[in-house]
Amino acid sequence: MSISEKDLRVLLSQLVISLPVENFEGEGLSDDFKEPVRLLLQGQYPEVLKRYSDLLFSPKAKDSLHVYPKNDLLAVLKDYVNVIDENFTEKCHSEELANFHLHLVAIAFLQTFIQINFTGPALEHNSSEEFFPGVDVKMIQLESIQILNISGQQTYELMEGAIYFIVAELIFERLTKVTSSILDSELKTDELIDYYSNNNNCSAETSNSAALKASVQWWMARALQVHISLLFEPASILSSVSSLLLNPSVSNCLSPAIDGNAELQRTVQMIYYLECARTGIHNQTEHLSIPLLGKARKLSNFQFILSGAKAKRTKFQKYHTSALIVLAKSQESKLFSVTRTEEDGKENPESFALDSDLLLEKPQYESLEDLEFKEEDSDKKRIKLDSFADDGSQSAASDSEEKLLPIAFRTENIPEELRSLDPNNQPGLSDLDNLQLLLRLTTLRQTSPSGNSMVDEELIALVSRALYTSSKQTNWSIFSRALWERSILETTKARTIERGILQMTSLVEEMGIKIKTRIIPQAMEDESANNSTGSLPASFRLRFIHQLPLMPQWTMDAKLAEKYMSLGVLRSAVEIYLRLNMVCEAALCYAAVGEEGEAEKLILERLEVNPKDARAISILGDIRQDPSMWEKAWEVGKYYKAQGSLSHYYYNPPRDSGLKPNIELAIKHMNVCLTANPLNYENWFFYGCCGLESQQYNLASEAFTRCVSLDETNSHAWSNLASALLRTDKTRPAFNALKKAIRCQGDSKQSWRIYENYLIVAAKLNEWSDVLIACRELINIKRDNSGEGSIDIPVVEKLVDILVATEYPTGDDQTLTYYQSSCIDFVCVLLPNVITTSARCWRIVAKVELWRKRPWVALECHEKAFRAVTHRPELEIDEVAWNEAVEACSDLIAAYESLGELPGKHGAGDVVCKDWKYKSRSTVRSLLSKGKAMWEDSEGWERLQEMKEEFKN
Repeated sequence: MSISEKDLRVLLSQLVISLPVENFEGEGLSDDFKEPVRLLLQGQYPEVLKRYSDLLFSPKAKDSLHVYPKNDLLAVLKDYVNVIDENFTEKCHSEELANFHLHLVAIAFLQTFIQINFTGPALEHNSSEEFFPGVDVKMIQLESIQILNISGQQTYELMEGAIYFIVAELIFERLTKVTSSILDSELKTDELIDYYSNNNNCSAETSNSAALKASVQWWMARALQVHISLLFEPASILSSVSSLLLNPSVSNCLSPAIDGNAELQRTVQMIYYLECARTGIHNQTEHLSIPLLGKARKLSNFQFILSGAKAKRTKFQKYHTSALIVLAKSQESKLFSVTRTEEDGKENPESFALDSDLLLEKPQYESLEDLEFKEEDSDKKRIKLDSFADDGSQSAASDSEEKLLPIAFRTENIPEELRSLDPNNQPGLSDLDNLQLLLRLTTLRQTSPSGNSMVDEELIALVSRALYTSSKQTNWSIFSRALWERSILETTKARTIERGILQMTSLVEEMGIKIKTRIIPQAMEDESANNSTGSLPASFRLRFIHQLPLMPQWTMDAKLAEKYMSLGVLRSAVEIYLRLNMVCEAALCYAAVGEEGEAEKLILERLEVNPKDARAISILGDIRQDPSMWEKAWEVGKYYKAQGSLSHYYYNPPRDSGLKPNIELAIKHMNVCLTANPLNYENWFFYGCCGLESQQYNLASEAFTRCVSLDETNSHAWSNLASALLRTDKTRPAFNALKKAIRCQGDSKQSWRIYENYLIVAAKLNEWSDVLIACRELINIKRDNSGEGSIDIPVVEKLVDILVATEYPTGDDQTLTYYQSSCIDFVCVLLPNVITTSARCWRIVAKVELWRKRPWVALECHEKAFRAVTHRPELEIDEVAWNEAVEACSDLIAAYESLGELPGKHGAGDVVCKDWKYKSRSTVRSLLSKGKAMWEDSEGWERLQEMKEEFKN
């Protein structure tokens, strides 16, 4: 190639990060290299394709296309890609140079498709006419959509320019030299995974090849992420391959440290981490995004924190009240610093005003303050985590964890630079840092329970920080997504729902993509007038499209319909779905409100038009509860949800089916379902539960291991994994799994069952410090309902025996061990607040107090033990209770005798109980008087009489 290694890396790096064309560095390069990249950065994708039109539509290339429709569309397009590859190689006289230009063509095709379907503005190009002039457009559309269907997952039927996207994917696959295609109808999943696992290390290539291979892999991963967004449900093969392609060697080879361009290297790494985080969100493994977002934050030196401030939210509010606020400050990015004018700022979507008679447009903050957040003393509860393997080996886990949303509980905890910010007028953030906030927002929302008001407040604080700065400084896509996220949150509240719905509708219409019905007047302009939505450069709209969670225009429309449905506006929701030709969604709308007849009618009409729609067949099976429909859906399109429905059906068949639960059939069908889609957490969890119920513990262990690898924050999965491991005699791994379960369950929803299992396993392993933690937490959880029944007395006695077997430190240079101090706090502080009628528990406390050299407290405990049993109402009717009282009396007298003469509390010659003999006699007399009426001839009575005689003598 007639370009240096360094120049090639810089060129490809600038393309990957979508550098503003104003900052493009290409001096000294020939136009063959520089101009197509410059056009791509300008968003002139059709111009790039025109530049290569003689190669893309040569006579030989056209001949390969003219074979359609005689031959299969996918086969025709594969031949076409082979032909243009040969054309580029012949003209460039070098495979590397040909691959470089072919790579740029694939990017242009991909970006053109994204512009048409995701961001706008609309293009006049028609891919069907361009590739297959004179051929029936509807037939091309139908076949191209079928090509994009993966593993039974359906793509949206009315997308435009599907040929562009298919060709882009095929070119990327050719450049990666893979023999099988993801688009093949007979998908070779294992073969693809093996190939990309073994051929994804860019560092193994020579310098020029390494940079080009890295760029190809990065852009192909982007294409696969786009493909995921086209499906109604993600296909696991796309998720797996894109994750394999986007590995650390990609960013390292594109911008290595040896190039000496620190700013470019930092930006490439940042974009890499942000895209990996976005990939985790798309793949429904959001928790994996958290450490990646932490790395991006450190690279950009982005400072932000969630804290509290006094604020007014309403126009007539007299006093400021506490509110959440995100304080954030960016470090300037030279590569993305472009001066934008007021006119440029007008290109961004319109942000609707709230126009409320009560609420302010945004909170008015008075000052930062200390909010009374409850900070848990985590040191007492912290459980040291160990990673574990099946063989029981372990290694300490790292304590340093990236927080998704750092919180300052006190003003002094806020970094000085953030504390000095004006809460009402914070400086604008860089686009990359706004991206971080939006990705954190998405991750937080998808990993938190819905309807949690505290989480909603945190999300509002995040999106407000991105919105309430000058919109001209913010990228179009970022500002649009921030408005969209605010609208989603506002449609859950009565006072802001109107603005939320209007804003969502406006954003759908301002995409510049042609739709049939418009509601917002500002959007109802003549498209030929080149209105504001069409004048913004495509490059500005697409600059950060690959770092944001992808949302095609029809998905936004469908989200609006979902929102109408949640508000009970059924007709509007159904109208949107039918306009989008989303018949299955419209049917599900009717089914959700109990109109199964209408739902079935829509599905049957759909199947008349497209009898091989596996998803529609499966939904019909859901409505009818008909296993034959699910079997047909699997046969027709390998639709994994059909197998899942069969599994649940046989696990718990309807009463009118006449079938009995068949857990083996349920396991069989769920196994098929998980083979087709191994990234579904809920299905793995159900599969594991079936394994536990059927006593197939190895199966359960595998299933819950998959669960915790997909979502390591679910305490129930960790607990069930521990149960399965225990049944296979893997006690140490089970113990570590229970530790993780405890750490994951949080303070709000603690399960006493998990702690009980933790206690039992810890006791088996002689981990007495952990037994102590489990005892404490069990009491805290169960004390309100069970009282002293929450105390496991035999276990507590064992803990105390271990304690008193050691020497109590008395010297000045001696200190209590962690176990000693924890056990003392547990027995002498916590237990006395729980004990009501158990003399045995008071004796345990007395034993510890005596070990602590506090005989006066030990004697008080024995007195409390005696009072506890003698104040029972059943003392006069139950001989067992009477005998326990006699035993407590004997213990108390023995305590008086052994402790009464010991040195007292003050150490000034006093004793513990000077009149201990008198108290002993009084104790016996009082119990005799209580039992005279009922127990005068009992064995216990005789024993008391003997005690009385002993004192007389």
